[in-house]
Amino acid sequence: MAQIKTPNRALASLFALILAVVFLSTGCIRSMVRVTSTPGDARVTINYNERGRTPIEVPILWYWYYKIRVEKEGYEPVEVDERFYAPPWAWPPFDIFFDALPIPIKNTYKRHYVLKPKQGD
Repeated sequence: MAQIKTPNRALASLFALILAVVFLSTGCIRSMVRVTSTPGDARVTINYNERGRTPIEVPILWYWYYKIRVEKEGYEPVEVDERFYAPPWAWPPFDIFFDALPIPIKNTYKRHYVLKPKQGD
């Protein structure tokens, strides 16, 4: 009768440790949008949430449309719907490989808005 060998506990523990290190040390794809304006120090609202003043970097949590409003006293506000497309490394099935890399991948979209002075009423 053939004898079934049980796995070596030390080898199994080492394998589990390696898997844990691999999964815990993975990076991720981080997408940001950098908003600048002329003139500077304008208030930035994204999807109706005030995020700060220009220049500012804000995380992009999904690749889709964002409503961006940039305003400053004395200037006409700018409100646009911006679409952020996923970069190739975020497309399935490539995203699984790139997300598992041990270094973070940073992707920054840049948007610049020019505010026009308000006209006299």
